[in-house]
Amino acid sequence: MSSPANKILVTGGTGYVGGTVLDHLLKSTEASIRGLSFDLLVRGTEVAEKLKESYGNRVNPIQWAGLSDPDAIANIAANYDIIVNVGSGFVPAGAKAFVDGLARRVKPAAPKPWLLHIGGCTNLADRPLTQESFPDREWDDADGGAVYEFLRREDEREPYPQRTTEVGILTAAEEAGVQALSLNTPCIFGEGTGLFNKQGIIIPVLMRYVVGHGHGFKLTETSNFDWVHVEDLADVYVLLLRTILEREDRGVGYLPSGKTGIIFPAVGRALQTEIMQRCLDAAFDAGVLPREDTPKVKEIRQVPLQEIANEITAGLIDMAERGWAGNKAQKGTQARKLLEWNPTRLEAAWKQDFVDELNALKDGRRGITMESCVGKKP
Repeated sequence: MSSPANKILVTGGTGYVGGTVLDHLLKSTEASIRGLSFDLLVRGTEVAEKLKESYGNRVNPIQWAGLSDPDAIANIAANYDIIVNVGSGFVPAGAKAFVDGLARRVKPAAPKPWLLHIGGCTNLADRPLTQESFPDREWDDADGGAVYEFLRREDEREPYPQRTTEVGILTAAEEAGVQALSLNTPCIFGEGTGLFNKQGIIIPVLMRYVVGHGHGFKLTETSNFDWVHVEDLADVYVLLLRTILEREDRGVGYLPSGKTGIIFPAVGRALQTEIMQRCLDAAFDAGVLPREDTPKVKEIRQVPLQEIANEITAGLIDMAERGWAGNKAQKGTQARKLLEWNPTRLEAAWKQDFVDELNALKDGRRGITMESCVGKKP
């Protein structure tokens, strides 16, 4: 069981990334983790019961109302030394409340509390259809301060909820003496290993579009995504937690935090058009396409931004443009350097995922939408 000095809270443990992170934490054989228990914020008694049945006394489900009640969140957060926040990154006030709660634990003789947050690469994206384009821009997490300053300035100019959240928690943490680090994630792919949602977002959404329309779409020629397998991403969280628990300094001064606290867990990179081509290849190879009412050859069509926003992102033009038109290249060096992270699911796994996602779609196992990711109903 976790000691009072290592009381750990995990959010998003029933989700795709969070469930996989929780699974990897519970399966870890490392001495610093294998005896720990984790408190989990959940909604619903059935969910709590399944977690207890599966993981026993390693988990302690705690009912909550979600990210909409900052005061309640802060009161919960004040009970913990480490919070692994792998829930939605699109609710700024709710996420900042975790920092506010942890700040109550900042005392001269006490260990510094930590928040490990999840962000996303669209925070870095340009808007090449409606604003200026930066097709050659690449961000390197070796200079987290420069990345933070860009995010801060961009959000002052044009607020974007996920970016507002990331900047807000890093700024508030530095001001409050809380240690906070954000994993600004690329496209996450692969089957999750948690108990509940095992589905990613980007590849399933694009595969569903291709199968539904019979062709792919593009908004620009240069739009890109870096990528990481969900289990390799989960390993970063495990390594971060190990670093905090095993080092005498608890990672303070070693891991980036606050206004430098950004890590890119990026492994590979692909153009949006390349991703679409892989979806088409999988569908044509499997005989799912073409149909009588669809093109007989593989096509990637130029499609209006508004049409894509309406179909995929609940009408949110800014999200559609950043995601499907934007340039957002990430060079990830810090996880490998500081944590000795060694991702193992590389190009072969990336290619195989398109076949796996097509099969999952055919089997009816892909119902999560982009809208649900940002808190909007489809």
